Amino acid sequence: MSAKEPALSERMKHVLMLVSPHKAVADVGCDHGYMAIELIRSGKAGRVIAMDIHEGPLARARANLTAYGLCDEIETRRSDGMEALCRGEVQGVICAGMGGKTICGIMERSRLLVRELDELVLQPQSELHMVRGYLRENGFLIAAEDMVSEDGKFYPMMRVIPVRGAEKECAEVRMGISGEKELCGVEKKVPGSMETEKENAEAGAQRQRVEDKYGPCLLAEGHPVLRQYLQKERAVCEEVLRNLSQTDTERGLSRREELSQRLSDIAIAEEICAQRL
Repeated sequence: MSAKEPALSERMKHVLMLVSPHKAVADVGCDHGYMAIELIRSGKAGRVIAMDIHEGPLARARANLTAYGLCDEIETRRSDGMEALCRGEVQGVICAGMGGKTICGIMERSRLLVRELDELVLQPQSELHMVRGYLRENGFLIAAEDMVSEDGKFYPMMRVIPVRGAEKECAEVRMGISGEKELCGVEKKVPGSMETEKENAEAGAQRQRVEDKYGPCLLAEGHPVLRQYLQKERAVCEEVLRNLSQTDTERGLSRREELSQRLSDIAIAEEICAQRL
């Protein structure tokens, strides 16, 4: 490997593109340290704190920092999440390549620190709905999203901004989470009869579920990789549903109902994406 070419995957290149320039950035779960190196080389950060819970990755990162001559600009720390990070040390944080539940836990344990950041760039490997739901419920704005397909897998990622004080209402409208506002470009029905209001509530809940699953920004721009993902998901669900068509056990019926709901959510997501073409 040339010392001039850190081996960033396509996924991590797109994560890097989401990062805004800052004086200092922390890379949580730094692994081999290539993201930290590219943050400095690209001018996205003047200083980086590369952190990992395990000593092995930190040792590899230190070796790479030495090879690239960046030991002065990049500091390594052993840390469980952001616990070894002090408030005010950095303006941005990257959490990439870990489960959504883990990311939510890291943010929750460092609530005060996270609220003072300018941004976080998150790339959950799973439980996307959990991450987006946590952000929505705790006053964070998803300012931008991206999605890549690599080696047959799909990787969504997002840039997140903590919303403070008077900015919160504006952010809720932008995120599409205000009950009286437009959501993902799909206008809510005007309340009327109790039956209509119930239908509107159910439709609103579904649209919120769709945003949490697939991403408000990805949906709003009709992202081409998201459209590929939706097509794949729909084909898988339809195939499984066909195989269960003759099943009349309680478990089978429950599974069919679950798949039907997923297909309905996918249809809503595809409709929203189609509006952006």
